[in-house]
Amino acid sequence: MLLPFHGVLTRPPGPPAYWVLERRDAAGAVEQRGIVGALSLHGVETGHVLRHQQVGEPQVSIQARVLRERGGGIEPLLLAAPDFGAFEPCVEQTVRGRPDQELAAPDGGTQLLWACDPGWTADPPALPPVLLADGHHRLEAARRLYRAHPGAVADRLPALVVDHRRYPLRLSATHRVVPGLDLDRALPAATRIARVEERPPGRGTAPRAGTYLLTGGGRAFTLSEISPAALAGRLRALPPEWVELPAAISDHVILPALCEAQGIRPDVRYTAALPGPGEVGLVLPPPTWEQIWAGAASGTGMPPKSTCLGPVPLPGGWGA
Repeated sequence: MLLPFHGVLTRPPGPPAYWVLERRDAAGAVEQRGIVGALSLHGVETGHVLRHQQVGEPQVSIQARVLRERGGGIEPLLLAAPDFGAFEPCVEQTVRGRPDQELAAPDGGTQLLWACDPGWTADPPALPPVLLADGHHRLEAARRLYRAHPGAVADRLPALVVDHRRYPLRLSATHRVVPGLDLDRALPAATRIARVEERPPGRGTAPRAGTYLLTGGGRAFTLSEISPAALAGRLRALPPEWVELPAAISDHVILPALCEAQGIRPDVRYTAALPGPGEVGLVLPPPTWEQIWAGAASGTGMPPKSTCLGPVPLPGGWGA
């Protein structure tokens, strides 16, 4: 359940309330619209929140430490809803008024924030099942802390639920940077498990489905037609639903093969941006929305760091 939330725009925090957040592009067109509230940790156990990505234990530990130090979450979780359901009248009514806050976005657009009428907090509307788009490690850390120490941390986290049907989230991949990997030595190892072709300069860095870009030193090489034998040998211990997912193939097939050939560990750094010119990295194609929803619905989820979904709310105006 999405509960009223206090802490936005108020110092000290005022009465719990709902807020409507809207992102507009530089031309003033609406890119994203959502409602800000607090996600109850009790409701997470009912299956109402679909988590599409598995978590890594080191990242959960980091988030747990941050939550303990702050006494709760500050940055809102990002949730995608098929529609607003019973919240629709609240949102439509609210955006007719003057916004309470306007922030400039890095892309030249703006983020607007409105306080909803307090009457909506008396009987919180129900939401349809929602997809957790961003914040898997924060949510898991909060769940574990609350189960272990009820009362020591809050039983809810701030959350932004966006109308994914009308304003779909942007979907891209999370890429990999491998410190210590030598590109020239990696290319022969890559040819043993894939078809390798150098990409002409200026052609762009967006790989099509089923391909990957090995980049470094201003050069880029397309890796395609990954060896079925390599896939079968290295993916056999993973869920069968993962065998065609880019993050699984990257992390369990391609990068281990390249690193093993150089005798180094694949200590990967994950990035939403492309690897820099002084870095050697692997650029992934994004999964499809069908794969994301299917993994979330089945409970299998996706490999860690599979996606980058956004835009996320701008910093500023949030409080705990």
